[in-house]
Amino acid sequence: MSEVKYPVSQTYTVLDGYDMYRSSNLIVALVVVQSQYGRDLRLYRWIKRKDQWKIDLCRMGVGRWNWDEIASKVKEFTEKYALKGQSPQAEE
Repeated sequence: MSEVKYPVSQTYTVLDGYDMYRSSNLIVALVVVQSQYGRDLRLYRWIKRKDQWKIDLCRMGVGRWNWDEIASKVKEFTEKYALKGQSPQAEE
């Protein structure tokens, strides 16, 4: 039996998703879901415990966040503080 890519609550239907980070025991992802209340963009973090995925840190709607501003701040802080995880082009 194949594993569910995004183990959200049964009240949601996953329409799409993007892994921000994935390992064998941790997933951080943006997931588009459908529920009886409509569609929502949600941020999740799951951790695998005893071979089952559990919501670890967050499961929140983020559709109203200003993503352009967030991306700009991430870039600013990454460059300003020489943080790891920079794109390879930025290091050339």
